[in-house]
Amino acid sequence: MRRLAVRLLAALAALVLLLGLVLFVLVRRNLPGREGGRVAGLSSEVTVELDDRGIATIRAASVEDALRAQGWVTARDRAFQLEVLRRNASGRLAELFGSAALPLDRRHRIYGFAEVAEAAVPLLPPRQRADLEAFASGVNAYFEARRGRLGLEFELLRVEPGPWRPADSLAVLLLMYEQLTDGRENERDAGELVSLPPSVRAFLLPRATEDDVVLVPDAPPPAAPALPDLGGAGVPALPRAAALDTEDESLVAGSNAFAVSGSLTASGKPILAGDPHLGHEMPGVWLPMRFVVAGRTSEGVTLPGLPALTIGRTDQVAWSFTNLQADVQDLYREQIEGDRARRGGGFEPVARRTETIRVRGGGVETLVVRSTPRGPLLEGDFSVRWTALDAGNLRLPNGDLLRARDEGELLAAFDGFTGPPQNVVWASRSGSIGWRPAGLLPVRREGLDGSVPCDGSDPANDWRGFVPMEELPRVVDPPEGFVVTANQRTIGTAYPYFVSADWGHPGRARRIRDLLLEARASGLKVTRREAEAIQLDERSETMRRTAAAFVPFLPADLARLLDGWDGTADASSARYLVARALRRALRERALAAWRAPSFQWHLEGDNWNDLLEADDEAFRAAGLGERAAFLAGAANDAVEALAKRYGADRPEWSWGEANRLSVRHPLGHVPGLSWLFDPPRPVQSGAATTPRAASPSFGQSLRLLVDWGEPEAATLVVPFGASGHVSSAHRVDQLPSWRAGDPGGETTRMSRPPSGPSIRLSP
Repeated sequence: MRRLAVRLLAALAALVLLLGLVLFVLVRRNLPGREGGRVAGLSSEVTVELDDRGIATIRAASVEDALRAQGWVTARDRAFQLEVLRRNASGRLAELFGSAALPLDRRHRIYGFAEVAEAAVPLLPPRQRADLEAFASGVNAYFEARRGRLGLEFELLRVEPGPWRPADSLAVLLLMYEQLTDGRENERDAGELVSLPPSVRAFLLPRATEDDVVLVPDAPPPAAPALPDLGGAGVPALPRAAALDTEDESLVAGSNAFAVSGSLTASGKPILAGDPHLGHEMPGVWLPMRFVVAGRTSEGVTLPGLPALTIGRTDQVAWSFTNLQADVQDLYREQIEGDRARRGGGFEPVARRTETIRVRGGGVETLVVRSTPRGPLLEGDFSVRWTALDAGNLRLPNGDLLRARDEGELLAAFDGFTGPPQNVVWASRSGSIGWRPAGLLPVRREGLDGSVPCDGSDPANDWRGFVPMEELPRVVDPPEGFVVTANQRTIGTAYPYFVSADWGHPGRARRIRDLLLEARASGLKVTRREAEAIQLDERSETMRRTAAAFVPFLPADLARLLDGWDGTADASSARYLVARALRRALRERALAAWRAPSFQWHLEGDNWNDLLEADDEAFRAAGLGERAAFLAGAANDAVEALAKRYGADRPEWSWGEANRLSVRHPLGHVPGLSWLFDPPRPVQSGAATTPRAASPSFGQSLRLLVDWGEPEAATLVVPFGASGHVSSAHRVDQLPSWRAGDPGGETTRMSRPPSGPSIRLSP
């Protein structure tokens, strides 16, 4: 019996060894080498140099040749990511990953992203269409040259990618539209608050705060919401502690970008700093790249699937984006009668199409999609009007950023950007800094702000075109010497067009502004080091106020922990973790007392602190009873929920453990493959409410710093690396610098010498 057991163990060991050897061979054969190739349409040879991080510098005689080479490099490093992106947009993920992907496929089939992208291609300006075709030719050249060796994921899934088409690139653009502007759930949730008392609804849906950081002034300033006044009516309904969500960081979405005038910098030239916050992916959202075209250098990040740079710098201008938070999507409550939707005194047709979704393993799901002339019908007979779903709205002028010969031409190129609407923050070699929005802003009838679903039967509720590009506001060289955007309310009431009812909370923008004001007041001249310190700042004034108000109602050990806390979200401490739970407990108790549904609103924050700091009379007027009893109950709820999630040993709690980076590769969800495909899970400082935005699955998707006093020393870091290939040395090699920072630019400098021989691409 013992001999049999030994034989079985030996056989098992041999099998494991054999499987390991097979996996090793598969991994190695799919890693790209330094071989070049032919790309159809090149006018002359292009060289691709790789530095010690695997970041490519493309040297080409023309922008068109550079974009063909970019497609080739993107396929080399991110072939499987390209495949996942286009399948996601077109609603074909279930063909790869089975029924788990059906919710995404259903959503994108209802939106019809694939059809919109296909219809948009012939409507593009000729040069933009040619740019997409050039990029696609490079992708397809690599696909053909490496057929059967494009990546381990293709081997395991036993699939090969089809040709990349211009419509696939536009479909990728639509995915970014979705992440940045799809607010239908917020709008629907806000609509459910209509039945609440007006003072409660106004409190829960603030339109402004007392300390917004506007770039276009108010005239007059909108008032921050007053505390609810129910005349003391209402009995608090107390939720169980178990109802508190202590893990999910809601409303983390955001980005930071600021520009500092040369009058405030050590170099005497402007500094541009950008760190867009997006959902983390494996491979990462961005692919860093440099272009040297006819002697002109451009560098930054590309969005895999799209041509040219999205964020970065040319020889003349550096720029970054933050989401404008513009409302470009409206829900309409339709009156459907058979295959018709009521419009005024008549009807409009409701079209139907049948979508067939194939599921890996042989299953098929049929989905009937109904649409009105406004857009597709969602559950509950809500139609959606969205700039993303109009093929005539899709434009991709990125290539013009590489073609721009001077500052004026580059800034003018943003007029061709039709969405999703962004704050563009820029700094130029000439010494100017500035801000402007870019993208389409719908014009609605007076009094309609799009914050809740409206009556679909009234034609007066339809959009009335878009704000002309020449009427979008601009700020150039402001007297304070800097420009700050962090998704806050940038456009005040002096602007004649409606932009949004749901701006981002201004906490991050206020903190960045205050740090720059402190530097100016002290005479400190800003360098890249100080700019990166601002990007990595971990302090939240919002959470500091929350914690301070709760201190009298906490157990002694937690009261000592939070007493005098400055709001820093330090990974090694439990302070931010406790403060966040207290804030959620306050919110959940109040919502239950007001019988309000749970919902999300980006501008929340100061309103809850105003309530916290109010007196007993205000609590009673708001229908929350005695202040001390209410807050003591909320504190107890929070502590019990934390103990249930993190254990009863409170000294062992830490924000870092709760905030570990947790990013999944698509194949990391397969049992037994997480170790191979998923990246490391380090603890993180920072939080949703700090300039260093950080949550397990969302955060700084890059950090860019350009000092025009030394432009060739510009730095850029992404969370993981340039390569998407398992076992590549460049798959996660940027993670240490992304976590720790690199103020000296030793490891994140964009301009670095090539490592090894160049790759040559021929016509």
